[in-house]
Amino acid sequence: MTAETALDDVLLAPRFSLGVLPTPLVPAPRLAEQVGARALLLVKRDDLAGFVTAGSKVRPLELLLGHAVEQGYDTLVTAGVAGSSFCQAAATAAHIAGLRCQLLLPGERTDEVPANLAMALACGAEVTFTGQPRERLDDLVRERAARLTRSGRRAMGVPRGGADEVGALGFVLGAAELADQLSAAGVDEARIVIAVGSGGSVSGLLVGRSRLRLDWAVTGVSVSRPLPGLDDHLAALVTRCAQRAGVDDPGTSALTLVASRGRAHGPADAEELECARLALVTEGLLLDDAYTARSGLVATQLSRTPGPPVVLWHTGGLVRAVTDYDHGARNEETR
Repeated sequence: MTAETALDDVLLAPRFSLGVLPTPLVPAPRLAEQVGARALLLVKRDDLAGFVTAGSKVRPLELLLGHAVEQGYDTLVTAGVAGSSFCQAAATAAHIAGLRCQLLLPGERTDEVPANLAMALACGAEVTFTGQPRERLDDLVRERAARLTRSGRRAMGVPRGGADEVGALGFVLGAAELADQLSAAGVDEARIVIAVGSGGSVSGLLVGRSRLRLDWAVTGVSVSRPLPGLDDHLAALVTRCAQRAGVDDPGTSALTLVASRGRAHGPADAEELECARLALVTEGLLLDDAYTARSGLVATQLSRTPGPPVVLWHTGGLVRAVTDYDHGARNEETR
């Protein structure tokens, strides 16, 4: 019996097919050699998930859109920053599924239109700049969805990043997918490193790990939220996801949270950018400075400690420009 088969009795939620799954699990031997790894370094390539530039966000979206279609919703309301990969992917997925999409963005409108926002607009998304801080967006999503429903629409509110109990189920399935791949490679224990933004991905991963009794240590690299309070946020999301999946609440004891070095929703720091440059020139991997350059640095550092294989869960993301790598290139020139 495969790990995915073992979840058939608990994951009966409808799915709206969007991505190209399973994504590959591949070794990164040249990067490992370059960083002095003393453990096997593997990469879970959700950047190859095959739906716009959604990366791993396709996993919660398949569950969220499946739920929306089954329940007869006609509008999806969600939120994020203007350059959000999730907002872009949600708008595209909603359009494909025949739903309207409303996106709520923080702050005031600017002349700049990031690529992700341009793609969302091309798919018919209605965009509102709320004038409010990013931390208020989930409340505003609930308020907008309730107002639309009162006006006669059937609106489903989705928090930032798809981080609710339905969306997190996508990573319960993702845990089973990775477990089968590791088993096929003869790997029982593993150290998983994943970027943590809104928290849905790592929460689903923890529920899947527990349900399948996997011997994994999970490191979450917080890229946008301060660590104080993040553990409580994740614990609540894990509880709701476990309830939705019909399994015991595993809590967050298997999770180690660390803060990224660069500023939240700001530039990655020099060492993170250097990790991205090394991933590019050794393995042809594109690590974006918002998420995967940060988790990539933690994964490579962890791989220098002997032990079970380290798996960098490459969550994807749009690399904004070649200049993201400039700092590392200048460092190379001056050596």
